[in-house]
Order: sequence, then structure tokens, then C-alpha cells
Amino acid sequence: MEKDETSTVQDHRDEDYAGCVKAGGIMPGTPWRRYGWSIMLALTLALLGCSGGDEPNLTGTWTGTIQDSLAGTGTALFTFSQTGSNVSGTWQFTFQNPVNNAAGTLSGTAGDPAIALTLSAVQAQACSFTVVANFDDDDHVTGTYTTFNCPLSQSGSLDVNRQ
Repeated sequence: MEKDETSTVQDHRDEDYAGCVKAGGIMPGTPWRRYGWSIMLALTLALLGCSGGDEPNLTGTWTGTIQDSLAGTGTALFTFSQTGSNVSGTWQFTFQNPVNNAAGTLSGTAGDPAIALTLSAVQAQACSFTVVANFDDDDHVTGTYTTFNCPLSQSGSLDVNRQ
């Protein structure tokens, strides 16, 4: 008895789904498709585990230079305290002309490598700043800042090192 063309096609389909049969019918997809998402999830979790989720630690005193759009070159002093990714502390900008000096409290977050801070000035007339920075290594940070809720448009860059 010879097989006709229809039964030959069906035989090849059966071979394609070998190992994918369940009670009541054929499971959709090939075995690699069924397990592909599980494999991807496992790999993603493994990679996240390797990174450890550790935030760089800013805790301590950091000093360096700033280049301000209005006040010119100055020095920056930051004192950070960190719990998890949350950062708090104090800041101080010092310039040759004392009229431009400012200081206050700070808060924000530190990830790897990004840092986002809000610098709130204690002087009533002084502007507050937002800072976006990155860790270059454990003891060096560079970034930029700009004013917010301030009549003056002021911005600059900072380059600080852990002391």
C-alpha cells in the first residue's frame, strides 16, 4: 500500500512536533520556544545578580572645582551620607567674589554610575540647583548643574574627588 501525498505531508508534520505532544493534542511551538522565555528570565536574573544591585557609596567628604556660567571658577565641597541609594548631606560653593558663594542641604539618589541631586540653598536670595553626575570611579565624580525656581538662569559643571 502506497502513501498518498496528503499522508506524506502529515508524516512530516508529525516529525516536526515530535516531543511536543501532550494529552489531547499538540503543544504550540517547538521545545526551544516553550522554554525560551524561561531561559531568558533565568539569564536576566543571573545578570542582575552579578551586578549585585550595589550603589556606589558617596558617604564622606568630596571637594573639587566648579565652572559656573555666572560666577566663573570656584570650589565645591560636599558632605554626603548615604543609605541604600538615598543620599543626603550638605554642600558649599565658594568663589573669588564672596557675593557668589552659596551653601545648603542636599538630597538625591546614587546609582551605578548615575547620581541625581537637589541642592537647596539656605540663603533666602540664593538659588537652588539640580545636579546630574556620574561616577568615573569610586573616588571621582563629574557632572553638571542648573538652577530651578530661580529668576537667574545659571548652570555649570563640577569635578570632585573623595577626600
